[in-house]
Amino acid sequence: MEDYTSKRGHGLGFMLLMTALYNIVILILLKFTNAYIIDNLLKLLLVFCNIYQIYYMVLFQTLKCTFDSENLKIHAIWSLKKTIIPLNEIEGYTTTSGTIKGVRLYGVATNSFAMGKFVIDKIGLSRMLVTDNKKVFYIKTENMSYAISPIEHEKFEKALTALHFDKIEWRYKVNNSYNLHKDKHFIIPFMVVTILILILTLNPLILYLKNVIPNVMPLSFDANFKPIKIGTGQQFAFTQMVYGVLNMALLFCMYYASYFCAKYDRKSSYKYIYFSLIVAIIFLIIQFRILINFR
Repeated sequence: MEDYTSKRGHGLGFMLLMTALYNIVILILLKFTNAYIIDNLLKLLLVFCNIYQIYYMVLFQTLKCTFDSENLKIHAIWSLKKTIIPLNEIEGYTTTSGTIKGVRLYGVATNSFAMGKFVIDKIGLSRMLVTDNKKVFYIKTENMSYAISPIEHEKFEKALTALHFDKIEWRYKVNNSYNLHKDKHFIIPFMVVTILILILTLNPLILYLKNVIPNVMPLSFDANFKPIKIGTGQQFAFTQMVYGVLNMALLFCMYYASYFCAKYDRKSSYKYIYFSLIVAIIFLIIQFRILINFR
């Protein structure tokens, strides 16, 4: 068994630059905003961006692959992340060099490196683990391709040839007939977020009609959850209903983003609906916190 280390290009510098840029922009926005909801959403975005970027930076620096008698294994993050490709599932391979062209489903990329899941021109759905674009190997299996860029590319190609894998070309088809509403992994979170948005929208209206909401209620808060604008119970109910409508609009956009993504990769489409779910939960928690503290 022999290790093939990935060739390191300029991707790490790019990711460090983008991470610094994200942090600077979000911290500047945090400094100048004094709205409780926006402040919390920005803080959540800051945490997510840093975790996301650090994950891909560590992945970039630790990628390598090995062959054994049964599998091609791609290791990263000190073997905490493993992609195992059984040799009997490999149908062949092809190589490319130069600019990486395709549609990103998720991950990070420039013209010279790509990490994540992509739909690559003339290749199709690919798990990209490419740290440099000078010599990229696409290993084809039935469901997707796996792309890597070993330093010793000639030696790696000889290993593929020795295992009787041929260099091939193939075509891919987009699954335009995929129905998300039949996928329980999509429809269950979709139904949950729909129910949460209905609660977010209708709950303040019902409470107002039942005269449960006080006549004087805070309409907006500073970053420390101190009221900065006071209004009537009716205005509070209307404001909360507007937040519900905005969440409905977000859910609508995320549904169609999921539908577009599902044509290429079913699992990648789920993240959009989960994004809408997280946002709805945040708004609902804030609404309940207001009602508990100011009723």
